[in-house]
Amino acid sequence: MTLRTRKLLGSIVLMLWMITFSLLAMAVIGKMPARPHFLLELIMYVVLGFAWILPLKPVFIWMGKGK
Repeated sequence: MTLRTRKLLGSIVLMLWMITFSLLAMAVIGKMPARPHFLLELIMYVVLGFAWILPLKPVFIWMGKGK
C-alpha cells in the first residue's frame, strides 16, 4: 500500500473517530445533572482533549510507515 493511500485511509479513520468521540463526550457531559464548577469543567475538557488521540497512536504510526 502506498504512503498516499495510507494517509487517505488514516485521515478517514481520524475524521470518523473525531466525530464519534466528540458526540460521545458531549452526550456524557450533557447527562450531568448540573453544570460542574469552572475548574472541574476545564480539567474535563483538557483531559478529553488529549484522550481522543491515545487510541489513534497506532493509526498515526501506520500512516507514517513507508512500504
